[in-house]
Amino acid sequence: MKRIFISFIALMSLLTGCNQSAATSEDISKLAYEWEKANFDRDYNREQELLYEEGSYEIHKTTKQKESGIKYEDIRYEIYFDEDLERYYVFTDFKNPNGENSVEDNIVLRKKDDEWKVDTSESLDIVREDISEKLDQEACINCK
Repeated sequence: MKRIFISFIALMSLLTGCNQSAATSEDISKLAYEWEKANFDRDYNREQELLYEEGSYEIHKTTKQKESGIKYEDIRYEIYFDEDLERYYVFTDFKNPNGENSVEDNIVLRKKDDEWKVDTSESLDIVREDISEKLDQEACINCK
């Protein structure tokens, strides 16, 4: 009987682990890229798909969409994960494809219905130094 109980617990643990959709650093960086691309392309509909709370980012609602030319390879991604809050913090750095300035964005990703989504309201209050001091960096993609 004890063996059956232990086997049952082991099986439940395995199934629970398989059901959790773990994201890789590359998955997270690609999601951050999708957000940056939608933002710089002024693609309102795509932005809404990526948001944690639809309608929380309305900047491009009435602007004309345009192709920015932003590329995944041109963006530097620093990725941190907070296990306690279950949030990813992604710091992106790149040259603005629509201008001469450099862009430093802070993106917070939260899980909603088994998908990682951009939380624009949480992203506003992020201080990079605080996050990098508090959390270990999970990855740095396209870092030179």
